[in-house]
Amino acid sequence: MALRILGLVALVAAAACAPGPLSKPGGAAPPMNKPVPLSSDAASGDVEAARRRLFGTWELIALEAAPPGGGARAEVTASGTLTYDEFGNLTIDAHTTDADAPAAAREVSMVAFSGRAVIDVPHSELRLMAMTGNVDANEVLSPERRRAYEINGDTLKLSSMNERGEVTAISTWRRRK
Repeated sequence: MALRILGLVALVAAAACAPGPLSKPGGAAPPMNKPVPLSSDAASGDVEAARRRLFGTWELIALEAAPPGGGARAEVTASGTLTYDEFGNLTIDAHTTDADAPAAAREVSMVAFSGRAVIDVPHSELRLMAMTGNVDANEVLSPERRRAYEINGDTLKLSSMNERGEVTAISTWRRRK
C-alpha cells in the first residue's frame, strides 16, 4: 500500500513538473536572418522594397560568361532556377553541358547552391554569403565578386564583376508565375 501511495505521489509530482514557460513571452525581437544593407545610407524601407522585388522564384532565360582566361563573353546554354525567400536566402539550381561554362558546372548533372544574398541598395548590388553546394562555389559562382542587379518588371538581370569592376558574366532570369 505504501508503495502504491509513493508511486501515486511520484506520478502527481511528475505531472506538476510538465514543461511550460517560466514567464509570459515578451515581444519578439526581429529575426536575425533578415536582409540588412551593406551601406549605412540605405533606409530600411529601401532594403525592404528591394527584398520584396527580388522575392520569388526565377527561371534562367539567358547566360553569358567570359572564358576562364578572359576575353569576350559568350552565350552559355543553360537552364536553372533561382529562389530568393523572405529571409534573404538564395538558392540556385542550374544545369549546363556547354563547353563555355566553367568546368565545375559541367561535372555534375545539376549544380545546386544555397546561401545568403545581402542587398546593397545604393549600388544595386547583391553580395553572396556563406554559399554551399555540390561543387566548389569559387569555381562556378565566385561569391567574392560583386553582382549588380537590375529588375524590370518580371525580368532580373545579375551581372558578375571581377576585381577590376569588369562584367564577366550576365545571367537573365524571368519571374516564375
